[in-house]
Amino acid sequence: MGMCKPSGGKMSQTGRIGSLKKEGMPNTRIDLFNENGELIQQRWYGPDGRAVLNRDWKHSKKGGEHKFPHNHFECWLQSSLC
Repeated sequence: MGMCKPSGGKMSQTGRIGSLKKEGMPNTRIDLFNENGELIQQRWYGPDGRAVLNRDWKHSKKGGEHKFPHNHFECWLQSSLC
């Protein structure tokens, strides 16, 4: 999986899955680390500052098995298309 270097830069934060904001600085990426310093998630923000992509590197396997890393695309439509 290729890594994208956002034009607005990248930042890091310590926390847990679910702690990243849905909106951030436009064209940036945040790398989320757990308290042990392990990369657990990345979130990319588009030109409007809204989250467009999450890449999960590690989390609990509730709801079935996951391969890591895996991506989740954010949908901002107010319809059932997402």
